[in-house]
Amino acid sequence: MLSYLIRRLFYAVLTFFGITVAVFALIHSVPGDPVVFFTGARGKHVPPAIIQHIRHAHHLDEPLVAQYGWWVRGVVTLDFGRSIFDGRTVVTHIAEKMPNTFLLNLIAFLLAAAIGVPVGLWSATRSGRLAERASAVTFFLLYSLPSFWVALLLMHLFSVKLNLLPLFGMTSDDYLQMSLGQQLLDRVRHLILPVVTLTYAQLAIFARFSKSALTEVIRQDFITTARAKGAAPSAVLWRHAFRNALIPLITLLGLTIPYLISGSVIVEQIFQWDGIGRLYFDSILQRDYPTVLGLTVTTAVITLFASLFADILYALADPRIRFEATP
Repeated sequence: MLSYLIRRLFYAVLTFFGITVAVFALIHSVPGDPVVFFTGARGKHVPPAIIQHIRHAHHLDEPLVAQYGWWVRGVVTLDFGRSIFDGRTVVTHIAEKMPNTFLLNLIAFLLAAAIGVPVGLWSATRSGRLAERASAVTFFLLYSLPSFWVALLLMHLFSVKLNLLPLFGMTSDDYLQMSLGQQLLDRVRHLILPVVTLTYAQLAIFARFSKSALTEVIRQDFITTARAKGAAPSAVLWRHAFRNALIPLITLLGLTIPYLISGSVIVEQIFQWDGIGRLYFDSILQRDYPTVLGLTVTTAVITLFASLFADILYALADPRIRFEATP
């Protein structure tokens, strides 16, 4: 186990630096100067010495290789630099926005898994029946719907037409004047639409994936043997079939976490949810290099740790897996 973890961490470090190099090159290849964005219309009246000072403070007057070296040096010490636009540290920005994104994605993830996996298992036990075919069509339709279109549709229906839920934002304007119970209810009402937008596609993926995994397992000989021995249908499903179908589900769960974070960029922008997805979007538009790279590091680390965690869970789900045999 220890040698396996060391190898996996080594590969993760290599992958991490590969991601940072690619993103660093891409963000610097986008047309536009962050200093020009920062000064805006005032640029004509800003003394050249001030502009040069801004460039020097953020190492923008140095070659790209040197800029990358300065940035990596800061990452090693957990210093992602300062935002070009407000001068605050990138770590402060991420620390402020991350809890909001974490709350949104955690609820969406739990709902998608809690609903999608049981529905998928239920449909797998009814293979060939009308209910199974109807569920398959439903899953496909849900997955094919673009998130931005669903978000706008939900906003139009529940906020504009029915006036049941807030249109956007995290809280109402009079949030600070509310009691504790009213504040909690207000936060829940603002959460509903973005959570539904993040959940529906993942729910369909969980349902479809768990159905396919279980359908393949229940056709195996050991399931037939368990049934022939007189095991109860519930025991066959949960004790024998479900555990053997866990490995592909674990893979999916590990990949879902970074997918939700990346998907929340669009959702947070549409619903004006003050999280790292919206911060990512705004930083790219403003060419705020330190913030974009800091967010990229955070997302990459979360993705790599989610993948590593899923690999470790394989051994718990299937004792036949041997870490020493992993290349």
